[in-house]
Amino acid sequence: MSLRRDKNKRKINFKVIATGVVAITLIGIVGISIGSNSGNSPFNSNIILNVSSTLENGVSKGVQFFTGGFSDILKFKSNANKVAKLEEENTELKKQITELKGELEDTNSLEKLKKALKFVDEKYVANQVAAKVVSKNDGLWYTSIVVSAGSEDGVKENSLVINGDGLVGIVTEVSSNYSKAITLLDTTSSVSFKLSRDSNCKGIITTGTGIKNEEANRDKGLLQGYMLDSDYDVLPGDSVVTSGLGLYPKDIVIGEVTKVTEDKSKSLKYVVVKPNVNFKSIDNVIIVEPRNIN
Repeated sequence: MSLRRDKNKRKINFKVIATGVVAITLIGIVGISIGSNSGNSPFNSNIILNVSSTLENGVSKGVQFFTGGFSDILKFKSNANKVAKLEEENTELKKQITELKGELEDTNSLEKLKKALKFVDEKYVANQVAAKVVSKNDGLWYTSIVVSAGSEDGVKENSLVINGDGLVGIVTEVSSNYSKAITLLDTTSSVSFKLSRDSNCKGIITTGTGIKNEEANRDKGLLQGYMLDSDYDVLPGDSVVTSGLGLYPKDIVIGEVTKVTEDKSKSLKYVVVKPNVNFKSIDNVIIVEPRNIN
């Protein structure tokens, strides 16, 4: 029993000592604080000043952080408004560009139509009607088209169809307000031509001539034909125009010779011609009244 009591006494004494140490420490801290406030301890004053300065710097940085953050928010809102305004202006500019492109296309189309009129000889008096292509055949190349002009506009069957690049084709059907035409690429189309450098060298653009790879040429948008005389001197690069025979007035551009082959057994000289008209894209045409060749 006595041993247990001794141990408890030792434990109690240890706690008392620890409590005393803590109390003394606290008293010392208070003393230091009082001394620093009275100016007797410069060293401790510096410590307190450093701590105070640190606190002030922290507060200052905090204020700067919140101020900067608030400023960034204001800038973000301002920039967002600027972006919205720029997007609105960009949309308006795109609209204006689209309108200008449309006007430019119309102007270019009119210029091409004016050029097309030059293909018709001034001595050839005929009614001329400008029209838009409103429909075409299925497929890559324009072999038949429907135009926005008919009998009420003076269009007649067998009227000539041209654009600023040259000969397009001929009208085959006419209704009140619309007409159908076949182009030079149609298998039933046929036109007499001559070489622009030598009007004596004539031939016929037509299908079924027996040219090798004729179908492949047609698939490439090329024309084929033959010379009326195998002795005619025709070469790749020669320009081909209408001869003036038949329904078509003379000197309307058809295209350019790309290949010449000769069949001596038949005494025929064949030609492959690249048309001047882009038969992938035809927008506006001029329809010219057919000549009276009776």
